[in-house]
Amino acid sequence: MSIQIGQHISHYKILEKLGEGGMGVVYKAEDTKLKREVAIKFLPRHISVNKETRQRFEIEAQAAASLNHPNITTIHSIEDVDDQLFIVMELIDGLELKEKIKTGPIDIKEATNIAVQIAEGLKAAHKNSVVHRDIKSSNIMITNDGKVKIMDFGLAKIKGGSELTKAGTTIGTVAYMSPEQARGKTVDYRSDIWSLGVVFYEMLTGNHPFKGDYEQAVIYAILNEEPENIQSQRLDVPDKLGKVINKMLAKNPESRFQSLEDILNALRDIEKTTIPFAMVQKEEYSSIAVLPFTDMSPARDQDYFCEGVAEEILNSLSKIEDLQVVSRTSSFMFKKRETDVREIGKRLKVKSVLEGSVRKAGNVLRISVQLTNVLDGFYLWSERYDRELEDVFSIQENIAENVAIALRGVLTPKEKEALRRPETVIEAYDYFLKGRHFLYQIALVEARKFFEKAIKQDSNYAPAYAGLADVYSWLYEWRGSDKRTLEAAKKNSRKALELAPHLAESHTSRGYVLSLDKKYKEAEKEFLEAIRLNSNSFDAYYFYARSCFARGEIEKSVDLFRKASEVNREDFQSLAFLEQSLSVLGRKKEKVETVRKAIRRAENQLEFDPTNRRVLSLGAHSLYSDGQEEKSFEWINKALEIYPDDQGVLTNYACLMAKMGRKKEALDVLEKLFGKGYGKKDWIEHDPDYDSLRDDPRFQALLKKL
Repeated sequence: MSIQIGQHISHYKILEKLGEGGMGVVYKAEDTKLKREVAIKFLPRHISVNKETRQRFEIEAQAAASLNHPNITTIHSIEDVDDQLFIVMELIDGLELKEKIKTGPIDIKEATNIAVQIAEGLKAAHKNSVVHRDIKSSNIMITNDGKVKIMDFGLAKIKGGSELTKAGTTIGTVAYMSPEQARGKTVDYRSDIWSLGVVFYEMLTGNHPFKGDYEQAVIYAILNEEPENIQSQRLDVPDKLGKVINKMLAKNPESRFQSLEDILNALRDIEKTTIPFAMVQKEEYSSIAVLPFTDMSPARDQDYFCEGVAEEILNSLSKIEDLQVVSRTSSFMFKKRETDVREIGKRLKVKSVLEGSVRKAGNVLRISVQLTNVLDGFYLWSERYDRELEDVFSIQENIAENVAIALRGVLTPKEKEALRRPETVIEAYDYFLKGRHFLYQIALVEARKFFEKAIKQDSNYAPAYAGLADVYSWLYEWRGSDKRTLEAAKKNSRKALELAPHLAESHTSRGYVLSLDKKYKEAEKEFLEAIRLNSNSFDAYYFYARSCFARGEIEKSVDLFRKASEVNREDFQSLAFLEQSLSVLGRKKEKVETVRKAIRRAENQLEFDPTNRRVLSLGAHSLYSDGQEEKSFEWINKALEIYPDDQGVLTNYACLMAKMGRKKEALDVLEKLFGKGYGKKDWIEHDPDYDSLRDDPRFQALLKKL
């Protein structure tokens, strides 16, 4: 079939020719049905017309099409028009690795990252019993954002060893052949390992390890000669890395690495060298943000589940010593925003980002994850999990462990144990994630319902009890001081602690409840234990700080609010309350610095969530302290307009009016709030916002009712 630019073949419009090789011609085309650009590879005529070859090709191409990995080019379909067989593939916008190498040897860091990504893609293929058999630099694409894509999976299988040396086949293909392939023997995944070794060597030196003026000379070198030592061509290549590549190029398959995982482990073990990539120098990648995972489920109704899985991984990673993990509040600001990971890294001040997707259909679960170095956009590690839904706990643990190893190099037995999260039946876990989803939205009635359902499914599931305790604590503090609510909070926090004393969340929930019950010394013990178990726990520092402020330990609250703001570098509330504590202590210079920092954070959060009631109402205070009175009114009135009956917004409004000297407006709102049981006397007694009201008889009368 003669292909013309502009021609329509089935529902594909041919746009331009992209390339040509021994296995066919590739065109850029428009899929007129799905309105997307694709790449179409038309196979040679001898494949299309030979029944046996065609059948074998279709079987193997179907196997290749089943692969779904970030480092493998996606095959959309295999089609036949007028006896012309062609493959429809993902269109890659980027540069062939072969072309990149032509400009000279590649930087060690970049070359290693490319090799790691190729290895990750091949590892996924080998897991599915698919061997490439034609790995070469012209079959590797580097996208414009630095990601590696392996092309032509399954095509090399049908060639056979002898065909590779026929007329029309490029020497480039021969140059990557393993010895067993050159001999025409049956090959397996270790042939791909050899070819990857050739590509790695080529990237570092700009040359092929086995040279010759014609194909048979190259094959002779592959079978009989050793490659020139890499270090003799490039002095900055570490000896350990050279040894890894030499082992990949062992002529006997039994002497090579026996799996791609072995190669990846070998690269991780190369320490104290000059290669600045994550698996080697842990200090460079000791900070990470875990983004909310994308819902790829058919009905797109698993948002809560995707968030929950990501947060469980985040919680596990936060327990790793010397690993700085950005809080959920900060990371999840980027939900549903098309922001490049490099920009996210810059914004959150981290050097690595974990992102992923979840497809949940019935009892089948697919989770794909990628750990990216934000400095250059290269993948540090990626994996896809196709499992039963019940395996979600082991998947989360596996992801957390692999990420930690990639960033830290090794894990101690204690750290491995710390990564473990409580398991339960999948129904309880699903309800728990829904409960936590609503808790973050401060939809407390819904949150309580789902935590209770989780406990009904599994009466020994500690995180659900801790979540339920938090719901009752919030209800008690913000929706009226009903003693029955406090008792429910105490009961559930006690149960969580009995079931899981090793969880920081259990101690934080218990500490929060005890502080509300004014049992400050007992609360302090729980908060300190939570911090011991997880030194990155924002909630532990934050609620401990609030407890200290309420009991009048203002100096200690300053240290704790400051620590909370450092653990969560995008959180605004901790800075707003730090400002308040500094005001009580009269530390004016520090207060000014904190106010301006708080305003910057508030504006950052409102950029992502312009209706955030806590940020709007608390931020109004910071603006007023900074002399921005007009903008302060704008923010507080916007909060009132959107949430006219919200207790938190009304409290902040009353405080702001009191600071401004507008006593009547402040007292009118406080009378309304206190009449409904809102307000904590111990907090109000130390809150400087109310100083202008303290001598007012009406205010004193209101305090007596609390």
